[in-house]
Amino acid sequence: MLSQKSEQQTGSSSEFIPLAEIEAALRAAVARGESGIVDAVDMAIAQGVLHGASDIYFEPWRDGLHVRFRLDGVLHDVGVLPKENQEHLVSRIKVLARNVVYQRDLPQDGRIEAGPRTLGRSLRVSTFPTVHGENALIRILNSDAQFPDLAELGFSEGITEGVMEWTRRNQGALLLTGPSSSGKTTTIYAILRAIVGRAGRARHVVTVEDPVEYSLDGVTQAQIQPAKGFDYDAALKGILRQDPEVIMVGEVRDPSTARTAIQAGLTGHLVLSTIHSGTSAGVFCRLLDMGIEPFLVASAVSAVLAQRLLRLNCPQCIASYVPDKSLRDEFGVEQSPVAYQRGNGCPECNGIGLQGRTAIGEWLTMNDELADQIMRRDSLRALQKTAGRLCTHTLLPEGVHLVGQGRTTLEELKGAILVEEYQA
Repeated sequence: MLSQKSEQQTGSSSEFIPLAEIEAALRAAVARGESGIVDAVDMAIAQGVLHGASDIYFEPWRDGLHVRFRLDGVLHDVGVLPKENQEHLVSRIKVLARNVVYQRDLPQDGRIEAGPRTLGRSLRVSTFPTVHGENALIRILNSDAQFPDLAELGFSEGITEGVMEWTRRNQGALLLTGPSSSGKTTTIYAILRAIVGRAGRARHVVTVEDPVEYSLDGVTQAQIQPAKGFDYDAALKGILRQDPEVIMVGEVRDPSTARTAIQAGLTGHLVLSTIHSGTSAGVFCRLLDMGIEPFLVASAVSAVLAQRLLRLNCPQCIASYVPDKSLRDEFGVEQSPVAYQRGNGCPECNGIGLQGRTAIGEWLTMNDELADQIMRRDSLRALQKTAGRLCTHTLLPEGVHLVGQGRTTLEELKGAILVEEYQA
């Protein structure tokens, strides 16, 4: 049953509704028929924005259309809407995204521009056919005012300074690595903003992205279209004929793109990209596995930034607790003198106990010792051991430090980092 407060609020989809009460409000909307379908989609979008969700999922399952919000990187169930409303709700989303409504057997991508309906936020929409109907995902994009600067991401001061020093170089590649939803895109845009902010329009900055999520002033941005043959490799080769000084490639996915990007970092370009790997040292092994010549890797890659996002304790309900001994032993920490803390859950954090996220990083710069190991094609274990000595900041101690400050928990850290990757 809706509380008196939420009954008053459901008159407007843009007024905050507690997470536990959104389902009843959505069901009341769809029960009104066609106009209610429009209101329900507007309400889901508005509540996603108001709750700080990064994504809104409309997932068709056997029992109905499940609505879920991704809050601080974790999916939370919002409610289940009747199966008979499923097609109408997804069709409404496709209309807003300017997708082909009757095309239900192929994936589609679209965009909803910022406006009153989206509370001033631009949205990226993707639909995907499943055995129970079309799945719709709405990605809520940050506004310009909400997009953080590099110093606001949460990295330690040493990492921020290292990245800023790299931006002043004339050539070389910086590769960011980490799992999906670890904040790599946000970091890349923050770095680009730092480059443009310092140099103004004096440097020619070009990006190749899939898709272009944010528009950056002073940056030439291109979106790949694989169906037309305009993939990362083709776009990157075309960009190099445009005389760029700074190049951002959304992701190094294949050997051809990797080779072109690496060579660009060796021939007078500053190259910024992402690549999937567990650790900073693992990036070099990934490139070698792609067939990139060791001398190119050692000469062109000037730095690697591995990163993760950790959820933070809610400041309104934080309290002391004692983690399991097995968990403390795994991370090599003791109960004392660290004062462990976690959020117990309150209305401010929707009962989760965690609110907001911060980035932690591992900053590795190339030197002669590391270059020699790459040239010898040393094992990942050997490279990781060297990286552990060379990195002034690594993921594991950075995370443990936050736990010691009472800002997050060992349980949260375990979910973000594989401890065995840092054990000799």
